[in-house]
Amino acid sequence: MSVITEKIMISESNMSDATKKEYNFRLGLFYRYAGFKTDKEFLDCPTDELQSLLVNYTRHLVKRVNNNDLSANTIPKMFRGAKWLLNSNYREHDIRWKPIEALFPKSVKRSGYRAWTTEQISKMIESTNDLRNKALIHFQASTGGRIGVHYHPLLIKHLTMMEWNGHGCYAVLFYADSDETAEEKDLRDKQDDVQGGDSYYSFLTPEATDVLDRYFVERKRKGEVFTDDTPIFVTGQGRQLSDVNLKAILFRILDGLTEVTRVKKGRRYDIQINHGFRKRTNTILKLESDVNSNVAEKILGHKNGLDGVYLSPTRQECFDEFCKGISQLTVSDAERQKITIKKLQDEKSELEKIKEDNAKLKEDNEKIMAWIARQENK
Repeated sequence: MSVITEKIMISESNMSDATKKEYNFRLGLFYRYAGFKTDKEFLDCPTDELQSLLVNYTRHLVKRVNNNDLSANTIPKMFRGAKWLLNSNYREHDIRWKPIEALFPKSVKRSGYRAWTTEQISKMIESTNDLRNKALIHFQASTGGRIGVHYHPLLIKHLTMMEWNGHGCYAVLFYADSDETAEEKDLRDKQDDVQGGDSYYSFLTPEATDVLDRYFVERKRKGEVFTDDTPIFVTGQGRQLSDVNLKAILFRILDGLTEVTRVKKGRRYDIQINHGFRKRTNTILKLESDVNSNVAEKILGHKNGLDGVYLSPTRQECFDEFCKGISQLTVSDAERQKITIKKLQDEKSELEKIKEDNAKLKEDNEKIMAWIARQENK
């Protein structure tokens, strides 16, 4: 068989595992509708027959939208796997997509526009006795990480301790390869001719760092041996906590928490269960503190505009900007008050030092003037 007729499968692509999983899932739904059992059957289907199947499948999806069983915004996503597979197997011109896309319903304005409030997050933390779950909520509230970060390797070697006002704060390397360490990331970021990849640093507040450390101590006390490749969060079976696990944990916590409510609008809620944390972090870093907005984009893993491509702040530079938002990101009122008191004490100490310096300067000036006067009287 010639190379050009070999089937190229999604599993062979350089896409992320999460994207492969989504494409295969959406393809599976179409295969079930069309009666295909394998990718080969799909790719070998005659053009006219496949065109007809795709059009009819679109009509089927539109009916589901009209029955409020599917979001209109989901329909374009349903065809991404099919498009990729056809394009990668030399059939990119076989299907006329414009007639299919003409059937797509008008997209709807997304819900989930609100962020979790600090008070709501505090209630979530108070409602659970599980130290892992407390650490997990703090982790999401501090970093604002996408739920997908838990689908990628998230290991002990991706944590680096930073220091702020005598407190420890973890730097977390998100979307790192399984064999990528924080040291390797730092080295690449210092070299202008080397691409840093998709990994980026986010950070934990002192409060979140303390809870995460207590969670680690609890695991070690139970006999777990930590290495560089130990997952930061684990299931009861010792495997890395997945994005699905995270959703289930948050749903379970919210389900038993009547004080924290969300308003359902259509098929979605006004606060997305995980993205609500991200929106809060985004708002605090960009609006409620004097953080450099371009660095804030980096901390959140955004790649907007030319700065997203060419701006390469170091871990320390990102952390310096993050520190400006630590007080607002802190969940506990007591911990936030401690930070405020420490800040006032530091400012008072600085003011007293300035007063002492001014007094010393005044004293020195008086001595000089006295010496000059003595010299003139000689």
